[in-house]
Amino acid sequence: MTGIDDLKVLVDYAVDHGKSKSDAIIARAVLSSDAQVRFSQNNIDISKTWRSLEMQIFAVVNGTKTGSTARAVATKADVEKAVDDLVAFTSKLPDSMFYAGLEDSVSKYPEVQDRYDSNIDTFVEESTEIVNSAIDAALQEGAKRVAGALMVTKQHFFFRSSLGPEGSLKKTGHELNVRALQDELDYSGQGLHSGTLPSRSEKEMIEAGARAGRLSKQAIGAVQGEPGIYDLVLTPTVAANVLGRVPAQANPFVIMMGMSPLSDKMGEQIAPDFITAFDDPLFPGGIESTPFDWEGTPSRRTNIIEGGVLKSLLHNTTTARMYDTESTGSSRLARMGMGMRMLLPGESNIVFENGSMKLQDLLDTDRPTVYVTNNWYTRFQNQQSGDFSTIPRDAMFLVEKGELTPIKNVRISDNTMRMLSNIDALGNDRTQVYWWEVRTPTMIPTMRIRDCRITAATL
Repeated sequence: MTGIDDLKVLVDYAVDHGKSKSDAIIARAVLSSDAQVRFSQNNIDISKTWRSLEMQIFAVVNGTKTGSTARAVATKADVEKAVDDLVAFTSKLPDSMFYAGLEDSVSKYPEVQDRYDSNIDTFVEESTEIVNSAIDAALQEGAKRVAGALMVTKQHFFFRSSLGPEGSLKKTGHELNVRALQDELDYSGQGLHSGTLPSRSEKEMIEAGARAGRLSKQAIGAVQGEPGIYDLVLTPTVAANVLGRVPAQANPFVIMMGMSPLSDKMGEQIAPDFITAFDDPLFPGGIESTPFDWEGTPSRRTNIIEGGVLKSLLHNTTTARMYDTESTGSSRLARMGMGMRMLLPGESNIVFENGSMKLQDLLDTDRPTVYVTNNWYTRFQNQQSGDFSTIPRDAMFLVEKGELTPIKNVRISDNTMRMLSNIDALGNDRTQVYWWEVRTPTMIPTMRIRDCRITAATL
């Protein structure tokens, strides 16, 4: 399998074979070419590439029974077995409580800008040189040890629904994570860069290494932080993890499951009037940008928070009918744990409007302030209320009269809705954040938030 035409053959076979056995069937063939470079102790450990071909299928059987599968395929026989197994399994399931139909209109799809890097293959061949340059940049900024990984992806896919919609997409992406350390593990820094056009991002990747090294050096001498109430200045990395998830919870399924703090907030002021956040599957260079959703509904921008007010939820065909509204083109085949997938509403790229302030101005404050550059292990005590805690990692600073003192071993223990309402200012540095702590691409600037609760970290 080498191209869209080959994928179309398999998808057509899946749909043609399955439509007589089901009420509706959607098939998507995905050809992926991936490359990874891993490094530690200032050296590359491994550089590898691999390819895979996966068939993803969703079927409706006996009216309201729904099921899905995703498996590797190579031949028409593999596709036929995948369809037959799915139909047989789905027929034994109870009626779905979360299905009210699929997209059945054939549409012309919008274009997506900056989604495919035509120089991707050349970039992969040169990727070890770029990683070495990022390592060198970190060392030049004062790091002693550098580790991390660069992941590069290329994907072609074709989909078709038995109800009419069909389409194809080529996309590329990259995700670089650089960690810089001193001899003391507490003195560390991180640099990230992600996007869709890696061959145009070499400068930014090298700067990610330099940033990691710079922060690592600045963290030397970190002292124990004191619990208390502080203003927080959160880099895009941290803001995406803590507050970027709030617009993504404007999801009817998540609300019905009792896992969203937005269930009764429609039309309410939940953030300052200078906060606007939206889901945009057409965002240029967005890692999850796509011209259509999983059912084949055309993609469009959905304003979730506008002027600080909760304006809209994300819908697929099913939830739109449940809520007596229109689909927002947000249907996704979502993982539900242990291999299970459901066709649900889901976000693509969460985008916050940019601010106007420079970082030095955000830090120019006479209030007790902590500047957090990275965080790990965000955990919710109550998803419905938004109560959570997270551990700042790497370089973190107490800000006093413009001076930064490195601190360590504290935890942010607060509430996402309260923090959202207490945003005081936005930086002018909106950045796409995507790494293992932020799996929804989030375009977000540095944020300053008033009166946040810092507690002592437990070891």
